Amino acid sequence: MIVTRPLGVTTVAALTLLSAFALGFLFFAFYVVSAVGMGSGLPLTLDTLWYYLPLFFAFFAFASSLAILFRATSKYLWYFSIVYWVALLIYFIPFAYMWSSNSGLFSDPYPQMWQYEAFVVTLFPLIYAVGCLVYFLTKGPREYFHVK
Repeated sequence: MIVTRPLGVTTVAALTLLSAFALGFLFFAFYVVSAVGMGSGLPLTLDTLWYYLPLFFAFFAFASSLAILFRATSKYLWYFSIVYWVALLIYFIPFAYMWSSNSGLFSDPYPQMWQYEAFVVTLFPLIYAVGCLVYFLTKGPREYFHVK
């Protein structure tokens, strides 16, 4: 049984806290753009749920990262973190696909700089989610969170 928190768990918690602010900003950007294009903004309906998911992700990331930083070791926190990263991965895969295929990044012989930036911005959440998911499945975090 591990009594000290592994350094990787602290790093993942800090990255998750930073991602909470990034996801909150993404929701804010969606909301501002929708207010410009749709008049009154995004009503919470099933069709616009896609735009509200970053807000839910941000709340969970903020709460879970603070819980981990304040030494919570619940196995349910570990399970919810795994579900969070899988959901985040599933959420950002279409964005990465959209930017890589529709923007002409790989087909255009002279791609614009914004195409590279957009692809990198959509690629970072995928790298983050896969990295955290793979690390939390290793022995150290599993023992820290009392998962068998």
